[in-house]
Amino acid sequence: MDGLAAVKIIKIVVPEIIQYGVMDAVILDCDYTLSNDTAGLMVKWFFRNKARPVYQWIATQKPQDMGILRGRVDLSYRASTDPLKMHRAMRIVKPNTDISGDYTCVVSTFMEEDSRTKQMTIFEGVVQNLKQGLNGRYSAVASVTLNDADLPTPAEFICTLRISQAKYAVRKEAIYYPGPISTTPEMPTAADFQLAAAVGSKVYYQV
Repeated sequence: MDGLAAVKIIKIVVPEIIQYGVMDAVILDCDYTLSNDTAGLMVKWFFRNKARPVYQWIATQKPQDMGILRGRVDLSYRASTDPLKMHRAMRIVKPNTDISGDYTCVVSTFMEEDSRTKQMTIFEGVVQNLKQGLNGRYSAVASVTLNDADLPTPAEFICTLRISQAKYAVRKEAIYYPGPISTTPEMPTAADFQLAAAVGSKVYYQV
């Protein structure tokens, strides 16, 4: 081959950060160069270093999706009009958080192979109304017990959730007034409502 690689990956395109629900589909592409000997050309994509590919295309044949991506890849998608590169890429429909991880593209012929790996992270933004549910995708709880006597009046509580890799942050604040919640039949005060919001309880009053 006079030092010329039979196959060489020149570019791999994998979105680094995606917010769940924002995109209808995501494309993972793997471009390469070939020598004159293209016998046995095959493109495979692996997920999280698994032994079995999640996508495979043998030149002149139809592409296949497998494993966690079975039924989730648009097999009609064509990344190129070149018959030796036509189905090199995966178009994943409705990407979900369960497919976050490393993706490895392996391009091979009977003579050689080359591979590249990139990571894709799909995260879900925090919703304000937790009753809508996160379907178990992410769950995080932090708690602390404090005595009213140790708190200033009013006391400000700040909670910040960060996903450093995604450069994503959400911040919530609550003002708390120490002391018992009003139980009189009078209209509740603003402090009562603020306290209820801070501790997740309800304020009732009689009319």
